[in-house]
Amino acid sequence: MRGVKLTMGGEPTFVPNMPTGAEWNNDAMGPEKLGYARKLTAKLLTTHFKGGLVMQVFGKLYPGEPLPRWVLLTLQRKAMTPLWTEPKRFLLSNKKGRNQPAQASRLMRAMIEQLAIDGKAVPAGEQGAKKKTVGWVLPLDYEDSAWQSKPWPFDRAHPVPLIPGDSPIGLRLPLSELPEDAIKRALTIEVRHGALEIFIPPLQWEGFQQLISVLEALSVKLDLRDLVICGYAPYNTNSETTGLGLAADPGVLEINLPPAETWRDYNITFSAICDAAHAAGLFLTKRSLNGVIRGTGGGSHLAFGGPTPDENVFFNQPTLLTSVLRYWQHHPALSYLFTGQYVGAGCQAPRIDEGAEHLLYELESACEGLERMPYVPDREMLDQFFRNLLTDAAGNTHRAEICLDKFWNFSSPTGKLGIVELRAFETMPTAEMMANVALFIRAIIAMLIKKPFIKKLRRFGPKLHDRYLLPSVLMEDLTKICADIRRAGIDFDPSWLQPILDFRCPIVGKLSIPGGELIVRQAFEPWPLMAEESSGAATVRVVDNSTDRLEFSLCDAKFAEQGQLIVNGIEIPWQDVGGQKVAGLRYKCASAYPALHPHVMIQSPLNIHWQSKRKLTGALYHYWNPNGPLYDGLPASDAEANERAAARWIPLNAPIKYEQTKPAETAPESTWTIDLRRQ
Repeated sequence: MRGVKLTMGGEPTFVPNMPTGAEWNNDAMGPEKLGYARKLTAKLLTTHFKGGLVMQVFGKLYPGEPLPRWVLLTLQRKAMTPLWTEPKRFLLSNKKGRNQPAQASRLMRAMIEQLAIDGKAVPAGEQGAKKKTVGWVLPLDYEDSAWQSKPWPFDRAHPVPLIPGDSPIGLRLPLSELPEDAIKRALTIEVRHGALEIFIPPLQWEGFQQLISVLEALSVKLDLRDLVICGYAPYNTNSETTGLGLAADPGVLEINLPPAETWRDYNITFSAICDAAHAAGLFLTKRSLNGVIRGTGGGSHLAFGGPTPDENVFFNQPTLLTSVLRYWQHHPALSYLFTGQYVGAGCQAPRIDEGAEHLLYELESACEGLERMPYVPDREMLDQFFRNLLTDAAGNTHRAEICLDKFWNFSSPTGKLGIVELRAFETMPTAEMMANVALFIRAIIAMLIKKPFIKKLRRFGPKLHDRYLLPSVLMEDLTKICADIRRAGIDFDPSWLQPILDFRCPIVGKLSIPGGELIVRQAFEPWPLMAEESSGAATVRVVDNSTDRLEFSLCDAKFAEQGQLIVNGIEIPWQDVGGQKVAGLRYKCASAYPALHPHVMIQSPLNIHWQSKRKLTGALYHYWNPNGPLYDGLPASDAEANERAAARWIPLNAPIKYEQTKPAETAPESTWTIDLRRQ
C-alpha cells in the first residue's frame, strides 16, 4: 500500500421532465429552480444527509446578472453528529412561507437575549421609503470566544439605508459608509415572500456552531416555521464539515458533490442524490425535438484532490500532474466520449491540441521541466507551470479540458483547494453509468500514481478530428486504456463502458445486406465558432451547428469487398479499425445563420444505398422531422422521443439503382470522414 489518499467529487446536473422556463434554457436563476432545489434537499435530509443544516449561500456575480447566483448548501458534520435536528423548520418546498413581518423583530429580540449581547438591533429600510422597516440588523462578531456588538449610527427614526436590490438585506448593507471602528459584520432577520430569512455573517466555526445552536433552540421555543438561513457558511472549520451544494447554473440545477475519499463513498452519495432527484421530479437527461436523448448539459465535471493540501498527491508527487496531462493528450477517447454534444476548439472543454499550434510544444517543455526538477516545487510554482497553457483560445483558464482554477490559484477565494478538474464529462442517463465512468477515471489516475507516464506528446494533426470523432475509433482507444489499467494490476473490462458508447453514439439505423448488416451510428461533430457580433454593450459568438457526422460500419470486414456504400450518389471508402470496416460522413443537416458555406444546400435526408451483385438495398435518414417542418413540442417521454428518432430512418422497399456514382473526393484533413459538402 502506498498510503495515497485521493478524494473525488463531481458536478452532475439535473433538469425537470419537461423544462420550458427561461431558467431551464439560458438563465441561471428562477423561482421554479429554487423550488426544485428545496424539494430535493428535503428528501436528502430524510435519507443521506440526516442532521444537516440547510443554508442559502451566494456564489459568483456574473456580468449582466443582477444578483449573485444562489447555492442551496447542506452542511453536515463529518462525525455525523447533527448540526441541526429540526428539518421541519426549514422552508423546503416551492410554496411561499407563512410568516408575518412581526416574526422578524420577535426572533431578533430573542437572539439578543439568548446571546447575552449588550447591543441593539436597528431597523433597515429601502431608500426612498420613509420609516418603512423591511428587516432588522444586529452588528455582530465573535472574537476570543465571546460575542461582540457595537452600535451603528442608525435608529428607528433613521433606518439603515439599504443598497437597492432584490437580495437579502445582509447583502445590501452600506458597510463602506460606516465609521472605521465599526463592526462590519451583521446578523440580519427579515420576512420575504413569507419566509423568515436569517442572514449569517462570516464567522469561524466555533462562533458559527454557537449561533446555529441558539437559532435552532429558539425556532423550537417560538415554534418558528418556513426558515431560510442564508448568508455565509463557516470558515476555518478544520475539516470538521462536509457540504452538498445545489447551485443555480444556466439551464440546469448543478449538484456540487462533497469530496469522497473512496469511489464507494462517491457512488453511495451519488446514488442517493439520484434517487432523491427522481422523487423530486429531476432527471439526468433531456429530450430534443427530433427525439435525441442527451445529457442535461451544463457540465458534469469530475474533480480529484486530497483531504488536505499536505495530503494532496498532486502536490506531493508533482509528476502525477504531468502524467495526467500527457496521458489525456495521448487518448482522445477521454476528451470526446464522455463529454457533451459540442466538442472541438470552441467548446467548454477544448483539448490543448485544439488550440494554437505552439501550445503542444510549450506544454511538453513545461512537463519536461517539471519532471527534471531536483526538488519538489512549492504549490504556487507548480500552479504556474501550467496556468497559462491550460486555457481556451481566448485565454480563459476555466474553459479548459483539464482545469486548474481550484488548484492553487491566488486570484480566487476558492482557488487554493488542490483540485484538478476534468471538464470533458457530461451526465449519463443512470447513476450506474455515471459511477462506472468515475471508477474508470479513478483507475487511470491510480495507474498513473503507480507508474508515471512520460511518453512524448502526440502530434495528431488533422487525424484528431478526422478519425477520433468516430465511435469505433474511440472504442478502440478505450480498449487500449483498459489494457494499460490491467497491466497496472487493476481489472477494468472495456465492456463496462459499452453502454456509455451506446448512449453517446446511438445507432440511428441498420441496413440489411447479404449475410449481415450495415450499422449507422451518431458520431461527434466539432461546430466552428463564427465571427464576433455586437449584442448591445457586449459581443457574442455563436457556433455553426448546421453540420452533422455519422459513422458507417460493417459487422464483418469481408462485406466491404462484396458491395459498395453510396450516399447521395457518392461512393464512400472504408477504413480499417481493429478488423472491422468503418467510414465517417459529414453533411449539412440543417439551415443555420450565421454559418459556413452558404452555397451548400441542406443534404438531409441522406439517400443511403448498398449496391452489390446480389442485392440493392437502401434507406433515407432524416436529421429532422420527415413528416413536416415542425414538431408538436418536445417529446413528453423517452418512449415518444425514441419513436421520433426511429421515424427519421426510413427503409426503402424499392431503392433506385444509381446509373452513375462518383468516388468521394478527400483532402489531407478528411480521409476517414468524407465531407459531403465538398462533393
